[in-house]
Amino acid sequence: MPPHTDSPSPWDDAVRRATAATAAERPGGMDESCWDDVAMRGIVAMVLYALHLRERRAVDEIRWEAVLWHLRDDKHVEALVTAVLPGAGHDLTRTAPTGDPVAECWRWLTRTWDPNAPTKGSALTFMGPTHQPESLWVPDTPEFRWDGMSRGVGSGLPDPALEVGVNWAAGVVQSAITSESGGYGTHQRVKVKAGPLKGHRGYVRELGWVFNDEAQTVEGPAGYVVDLDDVEGLERLDADHLTRGRDHQWPRRPQGTLKVAPPPLRDPLPPRKTCGQDLEEILDRASNPEIVPPQLRQTIASAKEHHHLTLDAQATPAPQRFTWHVLMHWYQLTEHYADDQRADLYEVIIKRHLHDASPKHYLALREDDVPDLIARCMAAAE
Repeated sequence: MPPHTDSPSPWDDAVRRATAATAAERPGGMDESCWDDVAMRGIVAMVLYALHLRERRAVDEIRWEAVLWHLRDDKHVEALVTAVLPGAGHDLTRTAPTGDPVAECWRWLTRTWDPNAPTKGSALTFMGPTHQPESLWVPDTPEFRWDGMSRGVGSGLPDPALEVGVNWAAGVVQSAITSESGGYGTHQRVKVKAGPLKGHRGYVRELGWVFNDEAQTVEGPAGYVVDLDDVEGLERLDADHLTRGRDHQWPRRPQGTLKVAPPPLRDPLPPRKTCGQDLEEILDRASNPEIVPPQLRQTIASAKEHHHLTLDAQATPAPQRFTWHVLMHWYQLTEHYADDQRADLYEVIIKRHLHDASPKHYLALREDDVPDLIARCMAAAE
């Protein structure tokens, strides 16, 4: 499919339009040195450009409603881009030569990241991932964390920007639609003008849309989730039941509700799990609980305190898409801490996607065993 060329550079048009939408949504405008902004802008631009190619229409003629339909999750974005762009001459493979800004943007959106890489300007020496299997490629020259940019969204995640930022990109497009249609944005003040809650006022928390899968577009906002001042919880209200609020204060709220104040600080906390209960939960979710011998189980069950640390988080990009998190569970065996009075257990969590609903959990008795365990688990899952 040859690219549509009403504009000298449709990709530049897509980036321009996505930049304007992102700038309107982000406090202070579009920040080119912010990973979050670059990710959101890139995702929106890719969808705009792909729809331009598929529909053979100018980028500025692509409706935001069609863009939002594809931003329902990263799988829809990936399906659109990989179905359309290769036919227009864009090589999306990770080994393709550089020089195509469209393909380079896609590779940036779908690459993985090392949360432990040195920050830009850091004097620390790059030591490499602690728990990286030897079979995986590691760059000879260290990269700066997040490409040298600042990052706020999911700043500890190694997963691709497409998976992390697609919901944020959808928020950018939702704001563009509501701005053009006169709808209400998140946190905007509204008043209920019809229905059983008529007269109540509150703030918009979420926007509701009707997804037309046949036409691949959305309609709306069809409704809103509203936090009403004097009603406990949130309410789902039709769009035609609301009007713009003229007051901007946060009114006095009923005593005895969570809306008047958070729970008292002196409220008792839920009982802390015993070390035995904590170990039982870990063993229940593990795929290899048999690795923990009975003697160690007894030792941990009689421990005084349990503590948990995240040691590492790494990922590999598609087609061998994996994310793994390494946790350390350590148990204090005496009332007062001592290095030789501690029992350790390591847990590796393997995912195929950021939002994997069924991650796999594996246990190791020594930290030195973790890299080989990760490699074996990834090989078994392929």
